[in-house]
Order: sequence, then C-alpha cells, then structure tokens
Amino acid sequence: MKRLAGLISCFALLVTACGPTPQPRQPDLSELYTMAPRGPLPEGVKPTAYELDLRIDPRESRFGGKVTIDLDLDRAATGVWLHGQGLEIREVTISTPNMEPEDGIWRDVLKSGVAWIGFPRRLGPGPVTVAIDYAAPFDVNLSGLFRVDEQGNAYALAKSESIQARRFMPGFDEPRFKAPFDIILTIPESDTAITNTPEASRNVVEDGKVRIEFDRTRPLPTYLLSLAVGTFEKVEAPALVPNEVRDVSIPLTGYTRAGKGDDLSYALLMTEPMIEFFETSLGVPYPYKKLDIVAAPQWPSGATELAAAITYRESRILYGENSGPAARRALLSIHSHELAHMWFGDLVTPPWWDDLWLKEAFSSWATGIVLSEIEPEGGYELDSVADAIDAMNLDSLASARAVREPITLNEDIRNAYDSITYDKGLAVIAMVDSYFGAETFRPALGRYIQRFEDGVADSPDFFDVIGQETDEPDLTKAFRSFVERSGLPVITADLSCPESGSPSVALSQHRYKPLGSPISEARQWTIPFCLTAGREEETARYCKMINGRNTTLSLGQEASCPAWIMPNAGGKGYWRFSLEDPQWATLAVNFPLLDGGEALTAVDSAMASYEAGEITLASLMAIIEAGARRPENQVVTEAMKAYRTLVPLAHGDTDAKAGLEAEIARVFRPRLEALAASDDENDRILRQRLEAFLARQGNDATLREEFSNAARDYVGLETSGASRVLTSDDFSTALAIGMQEDSANFLPALLHSMEVIDDPNFEQAAAYAIGQNKDPALLDEILNLTMSGRLGTRENYRIISGQMDEAETRESTWDWLQMNFAEFLKVIPGQRPRSTPRLASDLCSTKGREELETLFELYGTLAPGHERALSEATERIDLCIAFRQAKAGEVQTYFARFAPEERDPAINEAQAEAEPSETTPSSSN
Repeated sequence: MKRLAGLISCFALLVTACGPTPQPRQPDLSELYTMAPRGPLPEGVKPTAYELDLRIDPRESRFGGKVTIDLDLDRAATGVWLHGQGLEIREVTISTPNMEPEDGIWRDVLKSGVAWIGFPRRLGPGPVTVAIDYAAPFDVNLSGLFRVDEQGNAYALAKSESIQARRFMPGFDEPRFKAPFDIILTIPESDTAITNTPEASRNVVEDGKVRIEFDRTRPLPTYLLSLAVGTFEKVEAPALVPNEVRDVSIPLTGYTRAGKGDDLSYALLMTEPMIEFFETSLGVPYPYKKLDIVAAPQWPSGATELAAAITYRESRILYGENSGPAARRALLSIHSHELAHMWFGDLVTPPWWDDLWLKEAFSSWATGIVLSEIEPEGGYELDSVADAIDAMNLDSLASARAVREPITLNEDIRNAYDSITYDKGLAVIAMVDSYFGAETFRPALGRYIQRFEDGVADSPDFFDVIGQETDEPDLTKAFRSFVERSGLPVITADLSCPESGSPSVALSQHRYKPLGSPISEARQWTIPFCLTAGREEETARYCKMINGRNTTLSLGQEASCPAWIMPNAGGKGYWRFSLEDPQWATLAVNFPLLDGGEALTAVDSAMASYEAGEITLASLMAIIEAGARRPENQVVTEAMKAYRTLVPLAHGDTDAKAGLEAEIARVFRPRLEALAASDDENDRILRQRLEAFLARQGNDATLREEFSNAARDYVGLETSGASRVLTSDDFSTALAIGMQEDSANFLPALLHSMEVIDDPNFEQAAAYAIGQNKDPALLDEILNLTMSGRLGTRENYRIISGQMDEAETRESTWDWLQMNFAEFLKVIPGQRPRSTPRLASDLCSTKGREELETLFELYGTLAPGHERALSEATERIDLCIAFRQAKAGEVQTYFARFAPEERDPAINEAQAEAEPSETTPSSSN
C-alpha cells in the first residue's frame, strides 16, 4: 500500500526523482483520472517549439498529420500531461538528444481534453521531443477545425480560442505556453491556405495536392493559431508603409468567399490608420510579418484575433452596397478591437484565463480611443459608455463574477467571455484614464507592452508596471478595487447649501441591489469620483478619491448653491448614482446642459433606481422623456431601453398597454419626424432605431405596414402598398415584422430566399426573424426546422432564443426544450451548450425556475460549464418576479391614464384575449 501511494504521489507531481526505473509502470486509466489536472497543467514542463504537419482537404470528412513538440523538463519525468480532444492517435514516439525515438503511450483522460503521454523510460531534466501521428474528423458545430459548405464550395477553418486547439492538434493548450510554430500544410492544389505567417515554399505532390511550408511564427499560444483552407478569393491591398515607429512594410491581404472580395475593400482601407494609431500611441511596431483579414463563411463568434490572420464572421467585416450606417460603425468597432489584440493578447498574453481582461478589456477600450481619433465627430466615446451600462446590467446580479476571478476548471473558461470582462473592464480602464489623465496613464501602457513582448503577463505584473511608471498609488488601488470585486457601487449624493460657507455634497456608497436581490450592500470600493455642478449655462467639475463609505465633497468654487448636480462627470465613472426625487426633477429640467455621457448614465441610473424601489415612476418618466429629447442616438436608445423594461409590466391591462403605446408615440414620434431630412450618419442610425422601436414596442400601424411590405417585396411576395428600400440595418426589423404579420405565407418565402440570396447579413437577420414568430400554430414547424439540419448551428440557437423571448410562444417552446434538450444540444454551436440556461431567463415564474433547475439536474453533464449561466438565469427569474409584484400595478395605473378614449371595442377584446396569462402579476408564482 505504501509503495502504491508513493507511486501515485510521483505521478501526481508529474515530474519525479523516485529512483531509476528503465521501464516505469504507467498508471492505469483510473489512476490517471484521479490525478488529472482539471484546470491549469502542472508546472515543470513547457513546450519550446512545435512543428505541425497536416493534410487538410475541406471536401473530405477527416484530416490528419503529425505534430512534433520540443519540450523542456525541469526534472526527471515518466510522462507529461497535455491536451488533445477527440483525436485518433496513431503513433507516439519519444526521443532526446541522447536517445533514438521509442514508442510512447497516449491516454485520453478527461472529457475536457486532458491527456497523458507516458514515456518509455524516465527522462529529463532537459530536452525531450514528442512526435504524435494522428487523425480526426472535422467538427460539425463550428469548434476546433471545422468544415462548412457555402454556395457550393467547401472551407476548413480552425477556431482555436479559448481551448479548442486541442480539438485539432495535441499540444499544451494554455495561453502561458507560448512557443514558435513551423506549420506545413498539404492541401488541394486548387485551394488557398492561410496561417499566421507567409509561405516559405510550395511543392506539388501526388494526387493534385500541394505541400506548403510557412515561415516560423513568433512565440504563440495555441489559441492564436490560424488554419484556413478553401477556395478563398484573395484581395491584395496596399502594404502598410513604414512610419516613425516601424521601418519595414507589412503586406496586407484580404480573403473572402468567391465573389465577395469587393465587400472587404472598406475594412482593408481602414486598417492602416488604425495600425498606425496603435503603433504611435504605444511606441511598439506591429509585431508580425504580414496582416491578413479573413472573412469566414461561418464563424462561431464575431471575430477572433488569430495572430496576423484575424478571422471574422463575414457578416461583421463585409461592407457592400446595401450596408447601412450602423453596419459601418459596427465594422469599425470590431475591426479596431481585433487589431488592438495584436498588442493586447497576441504580443503580450495573459498566462491563464482569469486575466482575460488584460487582452479583452484593453482591446475594447482601445476601440473607442482609436475611432475617436480617426472620426472625432463620430461619438464613439458614447458607444463606450453604453457598453459600460450593458455591463452594469449583468453586474447587478448577486451571481456576477469579478473582472478578475479565479478559474479552476477547464469547463468554466468560456464563462469569462462576458460583458464583465469586456465592458466592465473597458469602463474601469476609461474611468482611471479620465481621472488621472491620458498623459499619465497611456504612456505607461506602451512600456508595459515593451517589457513583456513575446511573453506573458498577469494582473500583478500589470499593476506593478503601471504603478512604477505612473507613480500614482491611488491609480493601482482604484484599478484593483474594481477589477477584483464583483458588483458595482451606487453613490448617493445629497447637495447641501448652508447660508454661510461653501456648498457641499454628502456622498455615500453601497453595492447596487435591485428589488428581490439577496445582495449585501456592505461592499465598498476605492472610487475615483467626479461630479458636475451647474447653474444656467455654467458648469464645473469636482473630483475626489472616495476610500470609505461616507465622505463630503466641497464645492468651494461655487459662490452660491448650484442649480443642479450630476454625480458622474462625463459619464466616465463605473457607478450608478441615487438622488432624492426633487433633485431628479431638477436634473430632468436641466438635462439639455448635460454632456452626452452624463445624459446617458443619468437615464441608466434613474432606471436602476426605479428597479431598486428608490424613486417614483413619475421621476423616472421625467428623466426618460428628457433623455428622449437629446440629440445623441446613444442617449435616445437608452431611453427606449427603459421603456422596453416597462412594456411587460403593462401587459395584462388593455388600457395600460394602449396608454403605453400612446406615450411611446407622443414622446418618440416627433423625434422621428424631426430626423426625416437629415443625412447625418448618427441621425440615420437614430432614425432606424426609432422606426424599429415605434413599430415594435409602439405598435405603430403605419410603420408596421411599411416594414411588412418591404419584407414581403424582398422575399418575393405580393405587397399591399409601396415598399421602402431596405439596408442591412433594416433587415432584422423588417423581416421580423413580415414574419409576425403573415407568418404562414412569409416563412416558406423567407426560407427560399435564404437559399437563393447570397448575403450574410440577410441570412443572419432571417434566422432572427423566424425566432420572432408570434403564431403558436406555426411553432411546431419552426421547432422541426431547427432540428432538420437545413439551417446552420448558429441559426438554430438564434431561432430558439427568439421563440423563448416571445410571450406567445415561450411556454410551448419551453415545454419542447425540456422534452428535446439532449438532441437540441447537438444542433447548436459547440461553445453554446454552457449558455443554454439563459434561454429560460424570461420565464418569470416560480414554476419556470423549478423546471429550469430540474432540467439541468437531469442534463447538466451534457452542457459542461453551465453552472454560471444557470445561476444567472435563476436569479433573473427571481428578480423578474419581484419587480412585477412590486411595480406592475403602479405601471398599469400610470399608463392607463393615457389610453386613447376612442378605440374599437372589438380590438380591446381581442387584445385582452391575446395577452398571455403569465405576464400578469398574480401569475408570477
């Protein structure tokens, strides 16, 4: 027994000096399962170089080849842990500088892709080479190395991030293991191959194949590997010319499906000014030998920062004749984000996924910075504030994770890819940048990049460098306060104006807590706080570092009491604020004096205060209406979001619903009419959003008819009137309304159009529209469609998500999901099962919550990593129940007053019958 315990101990440490054993006994599978690392691999082994030699033909069902990995062992070992998932291992050989190749042993151990290679003898310390011959099927759910057919052509693409490289190659699939790669691909001679480096040589081999060797890469983690093979159209762009930071030219090339090359021109055109901005701002040249922009026919996410071969879902990067202004801005946003990754993430990489924010938050923040430089009048800084508000909605949950939170399991890694990492992270960076000044913070970033170039850096490394470079202890303290704690603060501000002495504002902080939440409010932050105070046309900014629960901010510059205060100057702070109702009213009156960021955060804070039970509905509506009158599209959009939160509470009362729709028309119709003649891009975006809001939440009959006619015309159906011209910005709204107005006829026409219209934006919007069906009689056909294989896996998930959002189809869709959950998981993207609990977030009943928990008690093992999403979904259901119980009566009474007096009684009766019972407060439990 002691001998067995000692042997297990040796293997648990991986590397051991337990005495010479020429042919060590390898542990059996049960021992390996017990010892296997569930998270990071053990220390003591690292790869120093890879050679990846693969045969890839996207017309076949399988691929294969050989990977050779040079390892460095810091102690003697009888084997190593590494990664490989779903691979057919044909041969493993082990060698050292002093040992000819001998057979090794491969064991698949954990479903997450943790595997064991046993050595023929104890080896090390020092270099060991492992060569693995293997094969695998192409993935069918957009994971790992997958294949897709598009318009008669086949493509193979590798989606490596975050831990999917193990699906197409054995290796050390963690970001801390950076090593150079020599990549060799044998492909059909008619195809194009794309990897992280330029071609070094090309030789024709047997059976119409060509063998391509590529230049060695800089040190890369496996998640940044690019492999793409298919009939790509190559778009040559002008090279990136040398500048004051970089002294060499960089080839710039685009790749699309056949016939789509022209639609990549705009993205290629905008690449050089973005690259130059990052180079000059950081003082670090673009780090790779080339830059490829790849528009993938299918891609599971919007884009991935594969080093020097950035790969996008084509709907996010192509810009054609029918692309709208919102699509242009979205393209610039995602493109600048991915380019920023060449420095944040690729050149300097976080060692593990708990520091994901060091690449994603900084790239998100950089987006607003570079676009504001390129297009100063574009209002991109407000997009960043709006993103921060999106993060606050998730951060309001008790189950919210911190920006930097330990990740101990492979299955939990993808849960870090959320709004907390991206948007809260960018908000915290922007807050610190604003408070301490760009001239203090930004130069330190370049020196951080330079210090860890081609290596890895974690949060302590970052904080250490930034602290040294800026010599601002409070900067690091504030950063860590927000990065390492979940939740967000609410700052209560109380203006005091004594007869003698300076005005002041009493400030107190607590954690935000919505109605029905179990959150403890005791948490505190170190807050770099600034507010704006104003009277008439004059404003002043006051700042103070808040370190405790209560403090007082003196407004010493004010000769008399300011007319109003805005407790988030510029909207730069990652907090919400709370005021007494009279101060909210004063702020509403002075709303035109706020800047855009302040107006945006004021609407959010007012809505959040109402959801926390702290202000009256009248105070909330005054702020929302003031926001609706603002010129910025982001502020008006936030006002519309606030109305959408109230819409479900009005259901169940015919007068309240009619009154709410009347108020929507009264507040937002004039805004739409005022924008009719404007050609300004932001005005055009706002016009499109207003039309969609008035047609869908306001039930505007004229707009619904216009959209329905346009959609019918687009898919080849007869129309009852004139049709408007649709841009890509209009697709989702128009097709959804077309679906809702005549679903039985519209659905077959829409499906036919998806087969004949080669437009990725249309295809994406069409799937969304199917999910917006409100006709229960059509639901069975739609559910069968998702399981038929006729549509893509992304489309299947989008459709079911939509039907769970629609009150008319939610209950039946949920019943179907519970009966068919295991099969449904097989037809959605491979990274989606962990997110499926969120499909039930709108159930809003105790019964629904219990059924959700039961479903994952039964099937949770089929959706690894679902626990966080389940926690979020059940909490959202509880909050929905509490909010409706507390506020539905008030909302219904308030809006019923605005119901038009003259309405068709038959319409009233039909509306009442159509209201789903689950939306009434009494049915919440």
